[in-house]
Amino acid sequence: TVGVPLCTQTTEWETWSGTPGGSEDPLVSDTYAYSGTQSVVCISGNDFVRKHGDQTSGKWYMGFVFYIPAGQSGYFNTMSEFGTTNTWNMDGYFNVDGSGLVDTTGSAGNPATSVVFNYTQDAWNQVVVVLDLDATPPLAEFWIGTSPANFTQIATWDWTQNGTKPAQLAVNDFYGAETTDMMYIDDYYMGDALPPIIPVELTSFAANVNNNGQVVLNWETATELNNLMFEIERKDANSEFRTIGYVNGAGTTTEPQQYSYVDATVSTGTYTYRLKNVDYDGRTYYSDAVEVDVKGPLTFALEQNYPNPFNPSTNIKFSVPESGDIKLAVYNIVGEEVAVLINGFTEAGFYNVEFDAAGLPSGIYLYKLQSANSVETRKMVLLK
Repeated sequence: TVGVPLCTQTTEWETWSGTPGGSEDPLVSDTYAYSGTQSVVCISGNDFVRKHGDQTSGKWYMGFVFYIPAGQSGYFNTMSEFGTTNTWNMDGYFNVDGSGLVDTTGSAGNPATSVVFNYTQDAWNQVVVVLDLDATPPLAEFWIGTSPANFTQIATWDWTQNGTKPAQLAVNDFYGAETTDMMYIDDYYMGDALPPIIPVELTSFAANVNNNGQVVLNWETATELNNLMFEIERKDANSEFRTIGYVNGAGTTTEPQQYSYVDATVSTGTYTYRLKNVDYDGRTYYSDAVEVDVKGPLTFALEQNYPNPFNPSTNIKFSVPESGDIKLAVYNIVGEEVAVLINGFTEAGFYNVEFDAAGLPSGIYLYKLQSANSVETRKMVLLK
């Protein structure tokens, strides 16, 4: 449940002190949620761990995705002992400037034992720590990236530091050590195989309202892997997310791609959109959500029909800035009314009406929109 402390809800996670529900316990959030609905946000003072059963053999992969807003920071570590004795085997730091470092000795970020890297702020990054306890000596690896194209091994090292630390795996620990810490964590993974790497590197996603009161979604990707399609999901103040459309993906490519989708089914109000990426293996991944405010039209307006000339049907768009009675009718060239498309009370908004002239002869026609205070007339041509 969003807003509830994580460690009160699950046996997989616990706080450092073993007392869930207190200040150490991070909150579940949907502000940034890679899974679409829930992540965990680690801020200053939070301290929580994922236990791994004190593994002493096997090759293990520990992974998660994280999102750090610009100007914020984050931290985590991996330990070989936890509880009565605590032994740090690595520390990972994500700094406020987008730089990072992994200390391969667990010595609290000692520059002499750290490897420097960069991560992407305001985007989902993926970390995987690999530990091969069957190797001699046991070997660890640290990987990070935002897509398969840039997923990179940053460091590899002797997990035991020449036998001075235990050859076992105990926990991952996430700690809000700094006042600037705000790291959203999602899709935590522990297993004996590499987890799926983020398949689509999304570089932008925006929603805007056009002159017709429609919401235009635009997004770009830098790389794509096995990308079947994007599902477009929308919610308003009174609903949950639901799918409203689809756009095909580019499969696998390292070339930037641009996409667009027009939602013509909105009225006035505030809407939230997100993308659900579906790959060819059926796996799904979510983008961050974007919000847009659709306001009503400011003017009484009647647009030129399209197509024009037409045969036998055409579309007529118009807008009314306030609710009231309106009439939209079609007349022949001598002023005789040949069709009434709308006649009655209409809410303020943008409208698109289809006019079917299959039963009329070719010629020039007038269409007129009128309310209590305004009248607009335009000409159209039926050409059979």
